[in-house]
Amino acid sequence: MQLLHPTNPFLGFPAADYELDLQGWDSQSPMFEWIISRYRPARIIEVGSWKGASAIHMAALVRARGIVAEILCVDTWLGGVHTWTERYGANFIPMRYGRPLVYEQFLANVIHSGHTGTIVPFPVDSVTGAMFATRMELQADAIYLDAGHDYEHVWSDITGWWPIVRPGGVMFGDDYHPHWHGLISAVNKFADANKVMVRKTFEHKWVIEKPAQ
Repeated sequence: MQLLHPTNPFLGFPAADYELDLQGWDSQSPMFEWIISRYRPARIIEVGSWKGASAIHMAALVRARGIVAEILCVDTWLGGVHTWTERYGANFIPMRYGRPLVYEQFLANVIHSGHTGTIVPFPVDSVTGAMFATRMELQADAIYLDAGHDYEHVWSDITGWWPIVRPGGVMFGDDYHPHWHGLISAVNKFADANKVMVRKTFEHKWVIEKPAQ
């Protein structure tokens, strides 16, 4: 937290102005419990956080297992293309002065859930986040990718964040499903190029373990 924020971003935030809203997609998947039980990560990086449902779930899991961990959440909190072209249902995003209020809802959700000591927001795009992590020589035990789902974004995310995964650590993600053929292509191409195995488990999830040195 101190590395990114001179002032804690949760301090003074009017969380009472926002009701708890953990709307998300498959944020309670058993994959998270499997990852945390198997790897016991002290640092998790989540790329694509939306309202924080999965990060909050992971924070509860590490707490329940007595793991002292931090979860760095990298997101612009501006939404993806679908949230701008299909503004209804789950894609609806409240706006203020022409800017989405997803970040504010994220902060409120983390405060309401009691995980401000574990979750660290990093409001930048994935490329900037990976560059920062590289320059600061950060390593993560687990990196969860759930940002853009087209080929170009997924390829950029995997190749940009893979060096940050510690040897013996793990990268995992959502929506390994024929509907997202670009995502599948990027994941498979990366695995083939790096001679690593894609574990397909927990219904449309993917997991790639980084070989230990």
